[in-house]
Amino acid sequence: MIPLGVTFFVLSFLFTTIDGWLKPIMSPIMSEVLGLEEKYHIGMGALATILLVYLVGLVVSNFLGQKLLGAGEKILTKIPLVREVYAPVKQVVQMALMRSGGNKFERAVAIKTPGSPMRVIGFVTGEFHEEGNPAPIASVFVPTSPNPTTGVLLFCDPEIIYETNVKVETAMKMLISGGIVAPDDFMIRQQMQQQIDPNYKSE
Repeated sequence: MIPLGVTFFVLSFLFTTIDGWLKPIMSPIMSEVLGLEEKYHIGMGALATILLVYLVGLVVSNFLGQKLLGAGEKILTKIPLVREVYAPVKQVVQMALMRSGGNKFERAVAIKTPGSPMRVIGFVTGEFHEEGNPAPIASVFVPTSPNPTTGVLLFCDPEIIYETNVKVETAMKMLISGGIVAPDDFMIRQQMQQQIDPNYKSE
């Protein structure tokens, strides 16, 4: 009953909110522009919002629409405060909706510093070479939970990186939900021996 109740509450809240967005706009249009005497009915705002999203999708799917979208994003990224909100939200949406093949994060890993009992989830973004260090170091982005738009970028030695058996999308869902949404077979295994000994095989 609790999951059903929470789901109903969330959907009702979203429907009421979305429906109320266009209600002040549609009522004058229906009466003054279209000349309709019918009053505003519940659900018209939600239907209009869905139609608006669909039409915007049709516009930006063509070449001209993409050019207009790119020009609009350039303007938004130059406006103070707006760019601090728009850019991170866009990145989160892209990470949530992007397929695994197009994701900029290579893989989800866990980091454990020597002597620490804790492990931190992060995403490998690339590898770099350090002068005097024969082993490549990995750049790992460690986002905060439940807001993955902020975090820290770490350059880690291979011996503190633990491989996981989850995809990037699954790990992102774990972070956003604070660990509530997690697969039952989530597993962390140490990668250090594989980095040092190429003949090493994990169990």
